Amino acid sequence: MQSSPEGNGKSSEEEKAIIEEEGQVAGDSTTNLKPGVASVLCYVGFWVTGIIFLLIERKNRLVRFHAMQSLVTFGVLNIIWGTANTVRYWFLGWTSPGWLWHGLVYPQYVAATTVFGVFLAIWWVLWIVLMYQTHQGRIVRVLWFGDLAVTLLAGLDGISKQDLEETLKHPESQKEPGQPSTPAAKEKIQAWDRRHRDLEGTRSGRVASSSAVVAWSAVLLVFFNLFSEYFAYYQREIMDGVTEWNIYPLLTQEFSLVLPILNTTLILTIAGHIALIAIDRYLLRQITVLVLNILGMVTVVTFLKVFPFDFGAIPNTSLVTILPTIAVAVLIVMAVGLGIGVVVRFVKLIVNLCERG
Repeated sequence: MQSSPEGNGKSSEEEKAIIEEEGQVAGDSTTNLKPGVASVLCYVGFWVTGIIFLLIERKNRLVRFHAMQSLVTFGVLNIIWGTANTVRYWFLGWTSPGWLWHGLVYPQYVAATTVFGVFLAIWWVLWIVLMYQTHQGRIVRVLWFGDLAVTLLAGLDGISKQDLEETLKHPESQKEPGQPSTPAAKEKIQAWDRRHRDLEGTRSGRVASSSAVVAWSAVLLVFFNLFSEYFAYYQREIMDGVTEWNIYPLLTQEFSLVLPILNTTLILTIAGHIALIAIDRYLLRQITVLVLNILGMVTVVTFLKVFPFDFGAIPNTSLVTILPTIAVAVLIVMAVGLGIGVVVRFVKLIVNLCERG
């Protein structure tokens, strides 16, 4: 039985479309590397090679997952142990001479060193495990970071998380589940996903959130510039039936060194969120919040470096001993949290720009 030329042409086009679909799952690659090799290379240079392969590998989603996981995992861990290490060196500089011995008895130094050591160990263990397991053909999803990588990559590639999850479970699969049969259908789904993400939440919710940030930043701006002496430890005393409050200010004169950067951050936060209330655009919000998170992290790190606190006047020996450590721990957590926010916002911004491009 002979087939018509039209039928042959149609069959050839369908086969070509199927081959292109299959290439996006596991076989094809824009790097001309085997997927197993490319996946291992995503981890070799930590988050740096993660970014590189995320940019140059446009087809193979298995490789792109490893690249995104490398970027998210080692990027966040780098911020955590890097911040802790910076704090360690600040305290070492303050304890000279005899910095090593004196540094060991500073609780802040011990806390920062512990955080640095723990997360640096996690960094190297994950690096070795991820490269070895990936070389063996196994897909390891790091706790929390793996889920975040899937979410971000699904948004970047314009597919659902369920389809990407299925691809990772069966990377050898020859047909991607849920893949639209025509480019027009695929573009329609991508456009819907893009609009859905851009309009995430409600207009009123975003306005309420920005308004709350503006109000809180204004309160902090007024308080730290006009009433900073009331940032203090308060102790109630009753003498002859009369209640009196003793105030022990906690901020030192060195607070004046931190105030300029604090004021800059608060003023820009107020201005930025007022702009977001007036102009409700997804891209503008992402960029504004990213910049404000960076400024917030710089401000917190400045507090850590200057440490304008004096707890020695508090009439409680236990509090005098423990409060400096608590203050450093809180500031480190804030810096790390803002750092993680910067990484997540940056990745989301890149994802959105790539989609729009």
